[in-house]
Amino acid sequence: MEQKTSVIVGISGGVDSAIAALVLQQQGYDVRGVFMKNWSEDDFGGPCPWEEDQASAVAVAQHLGIPIETWNFEREYRDLVFTAMLEEYQAGRTPNPDILCNREIKFKLFFDRARESADFVATGHYARTKEGKLFKALDKSKDQSYFLAGITSSALQHTIFPLGEIEKSEVREIAKKAGLPNWDRKDSVGICFIGEKQMSAWLGKHLELKPGPITLVDGTIIGQHRGFPLYTIGQRHGFGRDLDQALITKTLGSVQSLFIKEKIVSANTIVVAPANEPEQLTTKEFLVNDMHWISHTCSFPWTGTAKFRYRQDDVPVTLLPEGQKFRVICATPQRAITPGQYAVFYDGETCLG
Repeated sequence: MEQKTSVIVGISGGVDSAIAALVLQQQGYDVRGVFMKNWSEDDFGGPCPWEEDQASAVAVAQHLGIPIETWNFEREYRDLVFTAMLEEYQAGRTPNPDILCNREIKFKLFFDRARESADFVATGHYARTKEGKLFKALDKSKDQSYFLAGITSSALQHTIFPLGEIEKSEVREIAKKAGLPNWDRKDSVGICFIGEKQMSAWLGKHLELKPGPITLVDGTIIGQHRGFPLYTIGQRHGFGRDLDQALITKTLGSVQSLFIKEKIVSANTIVVAPANEPEQLTTKEFLVNDMHWISHTCSFPWTGTAKFRYRQDDVPVTLLPEGQKFRVICATPQRAITPGQYAVFYDGETCLG
């Protein structure tokens, strides 16, 4: 009897990973499931719903008739994702924990352990891969290649994304027809250890927050912030109570809506600008460092497209080496380019890194 190709699927309890396991089973793979336990509870005493997620994952595996295990990566997640995220916020940058989790946990620690006993690893991400390259998903509205841009070509050579060719609108219908117990389960949103609590409250619990001045671009002080990690470039709401409205009226002539233009960490200062001056928040050029290439055979200057946040439309860019960094030149001015976030580069459908 010919031995089937084996695959371990990361089953989260959600419908996407359940369909990933179902599709692979229908394609004739020897499918096994693993539930990753990365966090137990939030920092406000409430539960992180990992037990509900685990129970859902087990129910899916039982319905499909496949074995499932729980692998605990809590310590590693705390060290490599949670702590790294706090350090970024403390340094005045805005991190992306989803990219960190994919890079450090799912496609490194989980991947390496799974590959000890399986030919392939699979997840419910919306993306496509072939011969060690990463491509956008067929469903562009759900494409998650942005979050996967930090993983390696060697990992992709043994990774399957079964949902890459499926429209999100089809997924629940497939799950319902297959009788999957979680076919109508709500998609998860947000980071488990923060839960539904406000981000500012969570950051205030974990970081050293030092108040400082809020100034206009010319240096005029118009308020006091509560600690710069609580503020994000481009933010327009949620800091009105930190401003002296009388000073704003005196300086600008009227009470105006403001946005955060810059965070000067060395001076512990937040710089704001009037909302009717949007050009204050745009730029066409910036530098990126720590470049990670998944697949790269191009010469420089390179011209292609990039995304600077999830769900953003592709932006035509030119990329030029500049020492150990790269200069990104955008075809059109971009709003709220934020230190700490990721620029992900594309050549058509191919995600380069």
